[in-house]
Amino acid sequence: MYALVCLILLVAAGDGAQDTNDAKALLQRAESLARSVKSWRAEIVQTGQISGHGMNLRDQVRTKIAVQAPLKMRRENSGDDQTVLVCDGTESFYMGDGHSYYRNSAEANQDCNFPLSSSYQLPKDPVSVSIVGHDRIALADGSHACDVVLAESKNAVRTMCIDPTSGFILRDVRTFNNEGIQSVTTATFTSYESNPTFPPDTSKFSIPLGAVEAKPPI
Repeated sequence: MYALVCLILLVAAGDGAQDTNDAKALLQRAESLARSVKSWRAEIVQTGQISGHGMNLRDQVRTKIAVQAPLKMRRENSGDDQTVLVCDGTESFYMGDGHSYYRNSAEANQDCNFPLSSSYQLPKDPVSVSIVGHDRIALADGSHACDVVLAESKNAVRTMCIDPTSGFILRDVRTFNNEGIQSVTTATFTSYESNPTFPPDTSKFSIPLGAVEAKPPI
């Protein structure tokens, strides 16, 4: 479904693709700005679809995430994934069913270190990268303009709507094709804050009554 919306967006751009250097410069600036952000908070809606060979699987997950470098974060999912991950700087706690949880070292859990800049990494040798249009994304604080960057590589297309002021990727669509199977994942931000003031219990994990500790997966 989103592939059709994306196609309409690209056609509506009308002016044709801009120079590749403009797109790469925007991505480099955006990644540089992202590296400077040590703490951030956001709400995201992610939809996924896998189709082909008689399959048509869909899911939707809403995520609330708060990150405080280093090794402090809280991620709560709802919808088709209802997991919770909390890192308090020393330990990480993960709960998936509300009845059991497991803990691990925060340093050993790579998800505890969640730099914003990780979202800006492209394949080493993309076939093309270009600015193909402009759009607006509605966030909690109002509508934000963004430049649409299209990055193509072997078997994959990534379409990012990047706020040219903050450098933030407001919408990220990743499409993969492999042997007749297509996977489309769309992440759209509904709110975002850089370096916010966090409540003191943001990275605190409260064990639900009756929940038991389980061994972490190997």
